[in-house]
Amino acid sequence: MRNELDSKDIQILSLLLNNARLSNKEIAAKIEIAQSSTHDRIKKLTQKGYLKGAFAQIDQKKLGLNIEVILAIKLNKQHRAIIADFIEKASQLPGVIQLFHMAGNSDFILHVAVKDSDELRGFILDRLSTLDYIQSTETTMVLHNERVNNIL
Repeated sequence: MRNELDSKDIQILSLLLNNARLSNKEIAAKIEIAQSSTHDRIKKLTQKGYLKGAFAQIDQKKLGLNIEVILAIKLNKQHRAIIADFIEKASQLPGVIQLFHMAGNSDFILHVAVKDSDELRGFILDRLSTLDYIQSTETTMVLHNERVNNIL
């Protein structure tokens, strides 16, 4: 599908990936095409599914979320219903930033932000361990998190 994109489409996606708040006027100026053409291209990129949404990057520390962890979770059963149940429940837990369903040693990876180690302990013991299909969890602390957008 990527081969149906031209260089201007890729420039638009790249600009929006790094700052989804850019106006149509700003994008048009940066890639040197008319605003109407930029608008039409963004509309087509959205209709074709290249643009799925716009997201805000929040400073978690300002919210008091001082600890980030990666939780590797192994399930004791591999059934569609269990996987769907876990995805539904985990995606609703406070503090979950991102959820990945994995192939390999872990079945799921959760990226989680919490206030402190007590909140992390509660997250694991009071929320995750109540799900009887979780076999094990492994916690790794994130020392630095930086969003890098080098996919285009």
